[in-house]
Amino acid sequence: MPSGPTEAGLLVLSLLVPLAVTLAVMPSYLRSLTGRGRVVDDVHKRPPTKVPSPVGPVLLLGMVAGELVAYLAFGSLVPLAVAGAAAVAFSVGIADDLFVLGARTKPLLLLLAAAPLVSLVALEPDLYSSSLTLPLLGDTAPHFTIYTVLVIAAFPIVANAFNMMDSFNGQLPSFTLLVSLAVLFGMTLRYFYTSGYSLAHLASALPLTAVAAGFLVFNRYPSKAFDGDSGSLMLGAMFAALAVTGGIEVAAMIAMVPAILNSFYTLSSVRGFVERRRMGSRPTYIGDDGLIYATSDPSAPTTLVRLILLGGPQSERDLVNSILVLTAAACVLSVVISVLTWVT
Repeated sequence: MPSGPTEAGLLVLSLLVPLAVTLAVMPSYLRSLTGRGRVVDDVHKRPPTKVPSPVGPVLLLGMVAGELVAYLAFGSLVPLAVAGAAAVAFSVGIADDLFVLGARTKPLLLLLAAAPLVSLVALEPDLYSSSLTLPLLGDTAPHFTIYTVLVIAAFPIVANAFNMMDSFNGQLPSFTLLVSLAVLFGMTLRYFYTSGYSLAHLASALPLTAVAAGFLVFNRYPSKAFDGDSGSLMLGAMFAALAVTGGIEVAAMIAMVPAILNSFYTLSSVRGFVERRRMGSRPTYIGDDGLIYATSDPSAPTTLVRLILLGGPQSERDLVNSILVLTAAACVLSVVISVLTWVT
């Protein structure tokens, strides 16, 4: 546990600073976007409403502020690695927001999000472990090269999975908030039950929770702000970096099972990476009653949302709640995995 009130206070600052920055900067930034005509249609409203986008730069600012506090407080390079990975993914996302990258270009560029981790591990060898810790079974045999290749491949997978969960008001920040809490729980257990685990890991994870909570204030139904790809890719890369540096890859993967399934269903149904702006048919549509329906068009992508709606139409709020119930169940399983990994 933290050795005294000073360390506990620094952990609290790692949470409160990014939350405060996000909440303080967002209103003026939204006014600026609106004044410059940077608005998009909220297509799940009838009639569609105009929403300022992208607010990814505000989320980046909050994240950087929080990780900087964590770095200054604990001296480890872990917060810098997390911030660097998130910043690279943000850069790819903002380029997509402004210029629209190709469906295959974006995942390739997201491979670069691993560069901060791979580079900084030369300065701090224990930045991440080259083995996995499995529940009940313990550690796998270490292999730095193979593990690093898997780390590099993980960033476009996780970042795109988060991006594909960004469809409805409040969906992405709520999902991020839940999975970040599951990650924090696993890190906390590892800190208490293993030796040599730094508080820097906990401090570097808190800005993700804070930024997600701050963004939820503006993105919840009815949304006043959309993050764009710059925000969703950044949050996904940050989650991936935390899972790797925190050594809780298995628990993190279990927590984001709904996002993984959504990505699998979507990519398999459209046979690869296809830019969603260029998909010929949407998986859902708004009925005259304002409810969201699953489309009957067989060429439309199969998404988790579309599968949920096969049971009948839902309002946007109820649909997001259905997704969050699945996410909460996955996070409970993640908590069980963490207990089995670090306590038993």
